[in-house]
Amino acid sequence: MAYDLKEYFKAVGKTALLSHKEEIELSKRIEAGDLRARDQMIRANIRLAISIAKNYSKSGSDLEDLIQESSIGLMKAVDRFDWRKGFKFSTYACWWIKQSVRQYIASQSGSIKLPTYAKGVLYKMRKVSEEYEKEFGVTPSQQEVADLLGTSLATLQALIKSASTTVSLDASAFQSDPGSGRRVHETLVDESAPNLDEQIDKQRLIKVVREALVDLTPREETVLRLRFGITEDDLTDFQQTHTSD
Repeated sequence: MAYDLKEYFKAVGKTALLSHKEEIELSKRIEAGDLRARDQMIRANIRLAISIAKNYSKSGSDLEDLIQESSIGLMKAVDRFDWRKGFKFSTYACWWIKQSVRQYIASQSGSIKLPTYAKGVLYKMRKVSEEYEKEFGVTPSQQEVADLLGTSLATLQALIKSASTTVSLDASAFQSDPGSGRRVHETLVDESAPNLDEQIDKQRLIKVVREALVDLTPREETVLRLRFGITEDDLTDFQQTHTSD
């Protein structure tokens, strides 16, 4: 752990905790627009944010980043706390802190790490979509969302694709039955493979034509063979089979 982070923990540990009565008094001052009261509420509860951030230290994200995100969640809780409901601030703040940290971890879990600007656009996209659906009762198209955000459809689609969660081809194909043995790559359709129905129909057609060739003149046989793509080898194979039968 970095030295400056240790010093930060020491400084936070020296900050006095608040009683429930003090939380109410500060909350009333915050409602009145007192920024000093807001800062005091944040400082007094920052150790709670650090404690929650440490619980997610095995997620693969840097602890410093987790603490920063949990602090953002704490600030949201301070701004939204309603002391009139009677519960302690820490009980309310935990939800906001955990939500902030989890959202950050989710945004970092993809194969592509998105910059802050991209995350902001995606956040605005969700908000705009929710407001649009609430106002008009329908889900907006991606083009409509792009227009509302002042960006291009191609840019929006690229961001959505980059933020999507990747799936391992070796992962279980069925989450409800992970022990089934089937993997994702076994369920994928091979677009380059020939259509099975078409292949069967073609073989049936060739068989019918081969059988019909027996009763035709050489010239008629040649015309039909060229029309349906029957080669000399195909005809020879059929004749040998037909003769042996």
